[in-house]
Amino acid sequence: MNDRRFLLVGLLAILILPAFASRPDTDAPDLQKRWLFVWRSMSDNREVDRVIARLPGARAAGYNGVVLSPNIEPAKAAELREAAKRSGIDLIAIVMGNSRDRNYMEGLPVRDALFISRNGVARHEPDNSTRIANGDFEEFTGNHFARWSFQDDEGVTSFVDTDIKHGGKASLHMESIGQNQYRHCRIMQTIKLQPYRQYHIAVWVKTEGMVPADPEVKLLRKGAEGSISFQTFHTEQTQDWKRVDLVFNSMDNAEGNLYLGSWNGKDGKVWWDDLTVEEIGLVNVLRRPGCPVSVRAEDGTRYEEGKDFQPIVDPQLHPWIAFHEQPVIKLTPGTRIGEGQRLRVSYYHPIIVYEDRLTSCVSEPKIFDEWREEVRAADERLHPAAFLMSHDEMRVMNQCALCRSRNMTPGELLADNVRKAAQIIRDARPDAGIWVWSDMFDPMHNAVDNYYAVNGTLKGSWKGLDKDVGIVNWYGRLNGKNCRFFSDLGLKQILSGYYDSDESGDAIANWLTNTADVPGIVGAMYTTWQDRYDAMDTWAEKAWVP
Repeated sequence: MNDRRFLLVGLLAILILPAFASRPDTDAPDLQKRWLFVWRSMSDNREVDRVIARLPGARAAGYNGVVLSPNIEPAKAAELREAAKRSGIDLIAIVMGNSRDRNYMEGLPVRDALFISRNGVARHEPDNSTRIANGDFEEFTGNHFARWSFQDDEGVTSFVDTDIKHGGKASLHMESIGQNQYRHCRIMQTIKLQPYRQYHIAVWVKTEGMVPADPEVKLLRKGAEGSISFQTFHTEQTQDWKRVDLVFNSMDNAEGNLYLGSWNGKDGKVWWDDLTVEEIGLVNVLRRPGCPVSVRAEDGTRYEEGKDFQPIVDPQLHPWIAFHEQPVIKLTPGTRIGEGQRLRVSYYHPIIVYEDRLTSCVSEPKIFDEWREEVRAADERLHPAAFLMSHDEMRVMNQCALCRSRNMTPGELLADNVRKAAQIIRDARPDAGIWVWSDMFDPMHNAVDNYYAVNGTLKGSWKGLDKDVGIVNWYGRLNGKNCRFFSDLGLKQILSGYYDSDESGDAIANWLTNTADVPGIVGAMYTTWQDRYDAMDTWAEKAWVP
């Protein structure tokens, strides 16, 4: 059955391609780049086969490029190259993502966390008063929980539940959140923090028919002037009790407002129970040149790694797993650290943004060495017509000691990074196109002040882009308002549309109409993150068929 389907696609392509190829270029003079985006693991040969099978139909619909990861085994890469050549489709390699070395994620500083030595090891001991009052939801009157600063819609959308609970005698129950005019149901408490420390939030969550399934834990700065925590978690619409573990860095905050709830709820139910917040130490401690570790006595005496204590590592280091058992510091036989001594330990650790987003350091020389090898390997396997640099949604920056030592703004750091990245491609393949996502260089998008855990402003990042670097502009919600900015810089642009929602193609058609007078719009890309291609023909008709 599959063989017959592939044969039919091939026969149709043979019939259609000559007619399409004979069309004059005036059909779409300004859209030389008509790309199809693939966001799948190309190390899986089955995914490569799916791309190959899609190529004839893509060419028939007018596409002339496919954007994908070059992480393909050599034999399969040769097969893909040949198939792309037969279909007259360029290959564009996605490169320059995060480091393969987990220690090279950007790290936030922990300063002077308390460790106490006993029996040959030093363990972390919280030395502040961070506590959640009534985090087990055992203190209540009616549907009101004691010790919480506020609670939305008591007895309407938020309730005390003594029947369904994870532990103790009660839980916090929320349901039918859509009854609230803002679709909010939250409970909040102000907590004390020690600045520049690492914290762990744990809470048990249960759901039943929750739509959307979007419960969140948020820690905001006092006055709601930005976030302190950035990690979210996945929840099924219906699930039994499940523990959620989140880790954050307090940064310069001495207190924050901790929220549980939903900000966009509609139907269904969610229960919360047994919430705790604790200071932790050395979980996912980063060990790289730009993230030094120091151990000192409270009188200022500094101790030496390898002499007073064994090398500090986290044997379970996994930046995508926020919390696990806390490492200890193992003392050496000849240590100067005495029994019961209080130590102050400083180090760096990564944080997760949303469910799984991490950002590598932008300054470490090793990052550029890795990228050189990645570009070389991509060129060897695919010899792509162009490269797409993965500089997007970089939400943690200018936090580690190396970045801060350069005395540059995050915008300047990023400009320097992307300038070096483009040069790596240029050195390896001077004839290849170079493209980058738009958001981190767009003052109407992410090149702004106070962007997530970026320390400083990202303004000016666009100064690292030269006229040989094209922009893949994905901020379609602006409907072209940001395109003039890049055009005025002399940069060509591809409009990255679809985004798993433009089934009719009307959005890309409107975007193109709104930018008809903007110089340098040279293409459009059907961009799916959910592996959806049913609309790619209809979308293409609106994008480049007059």
